[in-house]
Amino acid sequence: MQQASSVPNLQCGKDEMFPLTLELVRRIGHGEATDLDARPQLSSVESSRSWRKYSYALRPMGLVQNRKGVLQLTPEGFELLADKSRSRLASLMAERIRLFAEVLGLLVREPLTVEEANAELIESYNLDWVSVNNTRVRMTWLEVLGLTEWLGERKQSATAEGRSLFATWEIVTPSALALHDSGEAVDIPEAPEEVAALLAHLAATDGAQEARNTYNIWVPSPKEDPNKIENLRTCIAAAEDQMEKDALLGFIANRFGLKRSSVDSMLPFMRAAGLLLEVRRGVFTATPAAKAWLRSGSDIDFIRILHANMKFVGELIRAAKTNVPRSDVYREGITYGLNKDKVRWLTAFMVESGLLIETSWSSVQATATGLRFIETLPLAEPHLPEVAAELELSSDLAQSTSGERGELSLLVESLMRSSVDPGADGAAPGAAFEVYIESAFRHMGFRTQRISGPGDTDILVQWYDGNGSLRTAIVDGKSTSSGRVTHNNVSDVAIDTHKERRSAEYVAIVGPAFSGDTIKNMAKRKQWALITADELGQVVSSAEALGLRPADIGMLFEVPDGLSRLAGFIDTRQRELDILSLVISRLKAESETEEAVSARDVSLIERRSPLAPNIDELLDTFRLFDRLDLDIVRGIEDAQDPRYATYRIGDARSAVKRLRAIATSIERGL
Repeated sequence: MQQASSVPNLQCGKDEMFPLTLELVRRIGHGEATDLDARPQLSSVESSRSWRKYSYALRPMGLVQNRKGVLQLTPEGFELLADKSRSRLASLMAERIRLFAEVLGLLVREPLTVEEANAELIESYNLDWVSVNNTRVRMTWLEVLGLTEWLGERKQSATAEGRSLFATWEIVTPSALALHDSGEAVDIPEAPEEVAALLAHLAATDGAQEARNTYNIWVPSPKEDPNKIENLRTCIAAAEDQMEKDALLGFIANRFGLKRSSVDSMLPFMRAAGLLLEVRRGVFTATPAAKAWLRSGSDIDFIRILHANMKFVGELIRAAKTNVPRSDVYREGITYGLNKDKVRWLTAFMVESGLLIETSWSSVQATATGLRFIETLPLAEPHLPEVAAELELSSDLAQSTSGERGELSLLVESLMRSSVDPGADGAAPGAAFEVYIESAFRHMGFRTQRISGPGDTDILVQWYDGNGSLRTAIVDGKSTSSGRVTHNNVSDVAIDTHKERRSAEYVAIVGPAFSGDTIKNMAKRKQWALITADELGQVVSSAEALGLRPADIGMLFEVPDGLSRLAGFIDTRQRELDILSLVISRLKAESETEEAVSARDVSLIERRSPLAPNIDELLDTFRLFDRLDLDIVRGIEDAQDPRYATYRIGDARSAVKRLRAIATSIERGL
C-alpha cells in the first residue's frame, strides 16, 4: 500500500533515462539542488527541466528527499551512487513502485504485448486504469534497465538478466491484497461534551449542513512520520496554550523538517476544521473541541470534529458501505463540492482511524466500526442530482455570468446613488450607503461586519495580507446631499476612539467627494484613507474583472499613496492579460502555417504593436501557461535559453472550458 502508484517519468528520450537519473543523483549528492526552481546544466540531455520537476520522478524511486526546499539524497540514493548499475536502480524501483516487479513477472512467464500485459494487470489486481500508459511506462523502464527485450509481433520478453534479478525480488500477488475487515466493531467512545455540542448544533440548526466547508486539506506526512492524524495532533497540541502564528508555523516546519513556506497552507485548514481559533490578531489557540480531542486521544473524536466542520466526512464512510472503487468515492465527493485530492485526504484520515479499510490498491470499504459510527452522526445528502445538475450548470453558464455582471453593476450604481442620498431606499440617514459599502468589500472577498452603533465604527473590514497576517480596518461612510464631505462632517476624536476600540491598523472614510484642505490635511496627519464612492466602485469592478485578492486590494487603505499604487497594480494586471491575449493570437496565426514560435520571435514580431511586450513579459506569460498545466500551448522544442524555446497553440478552447468549469465549481462551493 505504501508503494508509489505511478511510474517516475523524467520526460526525456528512452536512451537518456538511465544516464539522466545517475547524473541527477550525482549532482544532488554534491549539494547542487538548493533552488527547486533552477534548471541544472546537464550533460545527459540537451535541455533540462527544473529541480522541482525532476524531484517528482526521483522521490517515488526513494532516491531523494526534500528538506526545507533543498533536495538531499536518501540512503538508497547514496547506494545508487556507490553502485551505478542498472540492476541496482531496477531493484530500488521494484521495491518502491507499484506493479513494477509484477510486470516483469508476467514477461518472465511468457512474451506479451503492452496491451496483453495491461489487460492481465487490470483483471488480476482490480485496477481502474483506462489506458495502457501505466503499463507502457513500466515496460519502457524495464527495457531501459536491460531486463526485457523486444521479440516479433510487438511482444516483449524477459532477458536472462531480467529472469535472474526477478528471482531475488519480493512481489505482491493479487491474493495479498484481499484484505477484509474482521466484521467486529470496536466500541465507540462517548463524545466529549465539547465535541458532542458541535454535532448537536449540526443536527438541530437550519443551514448548518450547508455551512460546512470544503477547504483544502494539508497535513505533514514525511516518510519517517507517515501518520497524518498523529502529526496533526502534534501540531494542535503545540497551540494548547496561546501561541503566535509565526511561532506555531515555525514549530511545525522544524518538527517535520519542512520549509517554512510549505506549512503556510496548513493554518487555514486547521481553522476551517474547527481545531484552531484566532483569539487576537496573529495569536492562536486550540479550540475547546480540539482540546477535548487532545485529552481523549481518540482518533474518532478527531473525525467527529472534522465532520461537524467539513463536508463529506461521515458521508464518505456511507459512500463506501460496500467494497467500492476509489473512483466511485471521488465521484460521490464531487456532489458535495469536493475534488479528488480533498477526498483522498479524507480517505486517508478514515483509514488511519480504522473506519475504512483498503481492500485493494484502488478500492475501499467501511469497517464494522465505521458503519456503527455513522449511525451516530447527522449526515447530509448531496446537493447536485449528478448528471442533470452538471448539464443544467453548463447550459446556464452564460446566463449566470451575465447575471453576476448585472448584480455588480447594480451594486456600483447603488453605491454612487446612496452616497449623495442619505435617505436612500427609505432607510435611516446614511444606513443604505453603509450597507452598500459593506457589500462592496464583501464582494471583493474581505471579511466585513456592519456595526453602525453609537460610539462605534460603521463597518469593520478584515483580510489577510500577502504574508498571511490578519489586517483590520474601520470604515466610516459619509453620505451627503451636497455631494461633498468636509471636516465638519468628521470627528477625529470619535474615529480615534473607534480605531482603538477595534484594534484597527487602518482607517478609511468613504464619501461622494472631499472638499477643502482641512479634511485632507487632517487625513494625512491621522493616516486616514479618503476614498470616493466612484473610486471604490472602480476598485470593485476591477477586482471582479481581474480576479484581485483582498491581499492586493488592501493597499488602498495605506496612506499616503495606497490608491495610486493600487491603480498602478491594476494597470499592470490588465497589461499582463492583454499580453496573454496577444500571445494566443500570435500562436493561432502562426498555426495556420504550422510554424512554431518562441518568446524571442513574438517579441520581434510585436515590437511595433501598441503593447510592444518585452522579452521578460513574454517569458512570464509562457511560464503562466506551464503553471496552469493545461494544453493551452504545446512545447515543441526546448532550449537552454528559454527565450528560444518554441511553442505551438494547443487545444486552447478546451482549456478555456476547463478553466471556466473549475471556476464555476469553486464558486459553487463558496
